[in-house]
Amino acid sequence: MNLQTSIDFDLKRFFQWWGRELAFLVPNRLRSLLTDSSGALVFSAADADFQINFYREAEQRTPMTWRLDSNIADSYQTLKAQNPDFEKAECILRLDPTQALKKIVYLPSAAQENLQQVVGFELDRYTPFKAEQVYFAAIPLGKTEHGQIEVLLVFTPKSLLDEQLGKLQALGIQPVRVDYCHASTVCPTDAPAYNLLPERYRPRGNALAQAMHWLLNGLLLLLFLAVLIWPVWQEGQAVDVLKNHIKTLEKETRVIEEQQHEIDALRQQTQRLIDIKTQSPALVAVLNELSTLLKDDSWLTHFQFADKRLQIQGQSPAASSLIGLLESSGFFSNVSFVSPLTQDKATGRERFQISMDVSPPPAEPGSDTDATTASDPDPSEPAANGESEQ
Repeated sequence: MNLQTSIDFDLKRFFQWWGRELAFLVPNRLRSLLTDSSGALVFSAADADFQINFYREAEQRTPMTWRLDSNIADSYQTLKAQNPDFEKAECILRLDPTQALKKIVYLPSAAQENLQQVVGFELDRYTPFKAEQVYFAAIPLGKTEHGQIEVLLVFTPKSLLDEQLGKLQALGIQPVRVDYCHASTVCPTDAPAYNLLPERYRPRGNALAQAMHWLLNGLLLLLFLAVLIWPVWQEGQAVDVLKNHIKTLEKETRVIEEQQHEIDALRQQTQRLIDIKTQSPALVAVLNELSTLLKDDSWLTHFQFADKRLQIQGQSPAASSLIGLLESSGFFSNVSFVSPLTQDKATGRERFQISMDVSPPPAEPGSDTDATTASDPDPSEPAANGESEQ
C-alpha cells in the first residue's frame, strides 16, 4: 500500500449510510411515528396515462398499483381521497428506457471535484445531445485500478421530461424526484442519490420547517457532544480535587518528615550523652573511690580529670605504695607517676603526681549498678520529668 495515497471520505454519504442502518434497527411501527413520509408514489408513463406504484416502505418489493387517466383532471384527487397514505407519500417520476438513457464513462480522478461541470462540457462527446438539450446527472461509482473514476451518466431530453412534468402538474401532482428505472441496476446502494428534476420544478421547502429542522439537529448534536464531554469533564474535576488533596497531604507529610528528622537528631544526641555516661564514671563515684583508698594521713592538693584520664597531686607518708593501692581498684588502670617523688620539709611527707585511666568497674550480677542500668530510660524516649541526667 502506498503511504501517500489519499483517502476519499464523503461525509454526507457516510451519514446517509449510517442513517439507513439505524433506521433498519427501528421497529416499523415506531419508524412510522418518527417520520413524516408514509412511503413512495412512483409514477410511470403508460401510453398516454400514468401507472402509480405505491411503496409503503423503501424496501418493499411488491407495490400497490393503480392506473391513472391523465385526461380526467380530478382522477388523482379521487384516488388520493380513497388512500389517505398518499398525503404524506413522496412523489417520484420514473422514466422508462424510451424516455431516458444511461452510459458508463471514465474520467480522470481530478474531475471528481467538479464532476457535473466537466460532464456538461464533454456531454456531446459521450451522447448525441448537447448540454442544453438534455437534463442529465453524473453519479460517481468509484475508482478503477488505473486511477480513473467510473461515472454513471443518466440523461433525458428536456422536451420529453417537460411534457411529462406538465401532465403531472395538470393532475395536481408535484414530484420531488425524477429517476431512471434502469439506473438502479447499476448504482450501488451507497452511491450518491441523483435527481433529474430541473430546479424550477423542485418544490420550495417551508423556511420555518427547515429552520426548526436545523435547530433540532443542532440541539441533538449539542446533546450528543454533552453526553461525550460531560463524563470527561466530571472526571477532570475529580482529578483536580484529588490533586489538591494530594498537595495538602504532601505539605503535611513534609511537616511530619521535618519533625521526624528533629526527633532522630534528639535521639542521636541523647544516645551520645547516654554513651558518655555509660563509658565514663561519675566524678562523685571517682572521688568516693579515692576517699576510700587513700588513708587519713594522705591528702590531695590538685585533681584534674579530662578524656577519661585523671591526674592527682598530693602528699603521703608512703607515696610509692599508692600505685599498687590505686591499681587494685576497678576504677583505675595504667597508674603511673608523672614526676619523681619529692619530700616536703615542712610536713616530712612525700609529694606525688600520679596519672591514671578512669573507667567504670564491671557490674557484678545482681548489683545495684545493674539495677540502675536497667532502670535507665530508653534513649529513644524522653525522660519522664523532661530533664536529661548529666
